Amino acid sequence: MDKHYKKLSIEFPAEEYIYLKMACAKKGVTLKDFVTQAVIKTVEDYEDELDLLALREARTEENMKNAIPWEDVVKQLGWDSL
Repeated sequence: MDKHYKKLSIEFPAEEYIYLKMACAKKGVTLKDFVTQAVIKTVEDYEDELDLLALREARTEENMKNAIPWEDVVKQLGWDSL
């Protein structure tokens, strides 16, 4: 299956460029592949983080729907007459 690509131009810190090139050489990949993989992984990690936050919020909202107010618990246990 053909992938469609968009051209992306960025400015990269000159002092960090040598480390980027060394990382590519150590990994045995092109600069383009290295940066593409890094960006995709970062975006996926960010999306996972957003999904987790949304899940936690939904769980909290769902749990609160079934929550019993503390005052009602005290009454149900008969603690209000102590």
